[in-house]
Amino acid sequence: MSTLEGLVALRIDDQVPALKGRVEDIAALAALIEAGALPQHDVCAFVAPLGFDDRGGESAVNAHTQAIEETIAVVLAIKARGDAKAQKALPTIGQLKEDVLNAVAGWAPNSSVGVFNVRRGRLLSAAKGLVLYQLEFSLLDQLRITA
Repeated sequence: MSTLEGLVALRIDDQVPALKGRVEDIAALAALIEAGALPQHDVCAFVAPLGFDDRGGESAVNAHTQAIEETIAVVLAIKARGDAKAQKALPTIGQLKEDVLNAVAGWAPNSSVGVFNVRRGRLLSAAKGLVLYQLEFSLLDQLRITA
């Protein structure tokens, strides 16, 4: 996995024991939702690229540099069958959130210019026996183009 989201998935798989072998890409979550199915495991995570934003650049003869901020989402999924108010899932969400934050925030893959910063966390859904909580991380990096 050489994509940024792939590297984040590997990092979480390595650093968060509760998610070991349970981190997939966002296509797997989309397939579950489309099928109306629940994940195989009681807790798992899905990693998605959210895109990037310009942070300014400079051009000179035969060279262009530009700062970009790339954002990655980690969607935590916790089964909550028979827990209509998701009360039983709340402690699990709290612990997973803390563990993923500790694994990703402040870490830099490869030769990135910056490290991952936490952007936000949001409850996405608590329906049909599944609680989804999204964490977003951004990484400042630099694009370098020479002609």
